[in-house]
Amino acid sequence: MRLWRNQLLKNVGLLLLTLLLGLSACTPQDTLRPTVTISQPQDGTTVNASLVTVQGNAQDNIRVARITYQINGGSEQALNITPAPRVDFQFSVTLQEGQNTITVNAYDPSGNKGTKTVSITYNPQAIHTLSGTLVSEYAGGPVAGSTLKLYKEGNLVATTQSGADGSFTFDTLPPGVYRLEAQKPGMAGSALEGIRVPEMPSVTLIQRRAFDTSASTTPPTLVITQDGTQPIEGETFTNTIPFRVQVDTTKDYVRPMRYIYVALGRTPGSAFVVNSPTWTRRIFTDTEDTGNQSLAGSNVAGFGSQTGETVYLEVVAYDFNENRSHYLIPITFINTASSQNNTVSTPTGVAATAITLTQAVGFYDLKAPARLTVPLAKGKAETGELTLDPQAVPAGSNLYVEVRWCYTATAVPFAFDIERSTDGTNWMRVGTVGGARSSSCPTNPFNRPFYFRDASPDLTPGQTYHYRVVARGANRAESVASSTTPLPPFFAPLLSPPDESTGVSLTPDFTIGHPQLSIGADGAAYNLVLWDTLTGDSVAWQTLAGYSLMVEFGTQDNGIPDGEAVVYGFHPGVEDLVVFTDTAGLLNPTRPNVVPVNVSQGTFTVPYNFDGFAQLPQLQTLRTYAWQLYVSYAYKYNPQEGYRISAYSVQTWPSSTSFIRITRPGTQVFDFTTGQ
Repeated sequence: MRLWRNQLLKNVGLLLLTLLLGLSACTPQDTLRPTVTISQPQDGTTVNASLVTVQGNAQDNIRVARITYQINGGSEQALNITPAPRVDFQFSVTLQEGQNTITVNAYDPSGNKGTKTVSITYNPQAIHTLSGTLVSEYAGGPVAGSTLKLYKEGNLVATTQSGADGSFTFDTLPPGVYRLEAQKPGMAGSALEGIRVPEMPSVTLIQRRAFDTSASTTPPTLVITQDGTQPIEGETFTNTIPFRVQVDTTKDYVRPMRYIYVALGRTPGSAFVVNSPTWTRRIFTDTEDTGNQSLAGSNVAGFGSQTGETVYLEVVAYDFNENRSHYLIPITFINTASSQNNTVSTPTGVAATAITLTQAVGFYDLKAPARLTVPLAKGKAETGELTLDPQAVPAGSNLYVEVRWCYTATAVPFAFDIERSTDGTNWMRVGTVGGARSSSCPTNPFNRPFYFRDASPDLTPGQTYHYRVVARGANRAESVASSTTPLPPFFAPLLSPPDESTGVSLTPDFTIGHPQLSIGADGAAYNLVLWDTLTGDSVAWQTLAGYSLMVEFGTQDNGIPDGEAVVYGFHPGVEDLVVFTDTAGLLNPTRPNVVPVNVSQGTFTVPYNFDGFAQLPQLQTLRTYAWQLYVSYAYKYNPQEGYRISAYSVQTWPSSTSFIRITRPGTQVFDFTTGQ
């Protein structure tokens, strides 16, 4: 009897303990599930290796007692852990080809379970990288901090941000066709459709400032066909490419449309940079439908082959808010031009000149002629007709190289290929234009009949680039190479009279900072203006009545000794170059010092009426005047090519139909008031 009673009490005790545990498990505290986070790999990624390391953590307000994982819904595999409120885990799994799911489970002491699952695709071919640069214009300044999204077959596959230099990279991409989109507050939207990976390892994406930051930033959607019905992608065409571009008006965009550009093989969208004398593209303004059109003649010059070649039709559209769509459409193009059978000769007079700008290059129409003098080589200058651009574009230093050449032989090439190298040995093609000939080959490189502008985003100041032009017909004929070393951005500050100063002399001296040496230049040119702020009239200068003043401190390439300086310019009074300052007596034994310089401090001083073109012998008393740099740019000689100027860095220059085009805003303007 006693044994039976003891067993009964024992059973009751076990029952009470079970009830107590059950009540405890039902409390709110013990129903909380652990939180599981998987930091690597990210959900939706594609990898090219079957072995993947999984990292993350599990957290609970009491402790995590057990962690398991599952691959593709299989059995749970336990990890060896030390129970704690937070457990960091890391383990490796082997994936099967295709899509995989990785699930991590975490249990607390009461058996509550937290779960996290990620999907990942194993593709052995996913070894490709797509890199690029986001810029504000074609050859424009970088756009940093923009969100870039990459889509494949309508699905988002990767997201990143553009770096400080506008660069971006997407890794481990499988082969295919992609769409790239860019969005950033204050900027218009931009989309590039039809990126082929791995055929296109690098792209340039343009993202302009939004015209209205409150308006939609969705790029317009285009329907591109032969005639509104027949498809164009993947088709074969001979000599002429029919096309019709229509804006899908059922989709979001900002009316009215600004421009639609259609081109073959070269990115359209900039009237200046992509322009060429032997290649053209089609432009349509203020329209949502181009109607039935075609590319032929100079639109297709230098592209295709007699047997057919894969080329890309490129279409760019801007809506009113500057939202930009860019489509890349592969076609097969047969070009029957007989010039493909010509035996061609070597192009001559090749000259590569780097242009660094402090403002981005725009694409709007050019207007308002002006005149300016440009130095072309040491001791030589030329005056030409320039054109102002009334519309400003986004700020940001940018760089391109203009390659000019001649071809005077009788046999006309089918195409000119422009090739670039950093070592003079290994070459890559950066552009193609149609072939042509001209009996003219001017001494001035910028008057030579053929040119191409390399606006590749990987161009870097301080790096020497070699360019050559290859005439292509039945044979290839390579030119002698020409080199250029781009300069960094140039900024010459106004120093004296200081801004808003008073009691200034009636015949003041004007001192300007001259940072030529700090950027590795061989000299700089300046054109100053001084005007009466009451009347707006010019009262002195424009320096040498519209001509520029060249200031050179000694470097190893300009032939001037260290610590010495020469200041010179074309003087219309004598119709010749005049040396105003020569501290070493190299060009003028009398060592004139009309424009004082301070080499150690990097300054020069322009006295009032130094050139004899002032409207008054002195300024009026107690009057406010303003002065600024109308033109300011640095330049670098190339001693190996006859002291040709091979690089310019432009602070401010009137916009031009010539080789340099930059808007005027952004220069310093200093006001001062004269004394008694």
